Amino acid sequence: MTPDEARSLGHAIRATRLERGLSQLKLAVAIGVSGGQLSIWERGRVPAARGRDAYAPTIPRDQLEAIAAALDCTVTAIADRAALSATTRVLYGLEPLGPARTLVAGQEYDLTDAEADRVADFIAGLIAGRNLR
Repeated sequence: MTPDEARSLGHAIRATRLERGLSQLKLAVAIGVSGGQLSIWERGRVPAARGRDAYAPTIPRDQLEAIAAALDCTVTAIADRAALSATTRVLYGLEPLGPARTLVAGQEYDLTDAEADRVADFIAGLIAGRNLR
């Protein structure tokens, strides 16, 4: 997640929280984190300290789900308010991965990357085993 995305997601969480009339502390207690942690997420920035530069925080998917549940909304509703890239939306499970199109012996198959790799290894093994090079 980029720093801009972290800030945008934090602002979306804050706006939703304020609309629901919850304080940071009440939301933090509801999801089991400290008020300071929630504040960091809402600002979208971990402050610099002790020789460490400031950086964008990452909100784990389970914590984002807990925030959404405590705010009586969905993760999608919060994410839709934020300017998130397609990659970040996929990482949070908000958009499905498109199927990989793999062509084997003239037939198309919808395979995951791992399945496509296994097929490629199998075919390479067949070619090597039968000296078909």
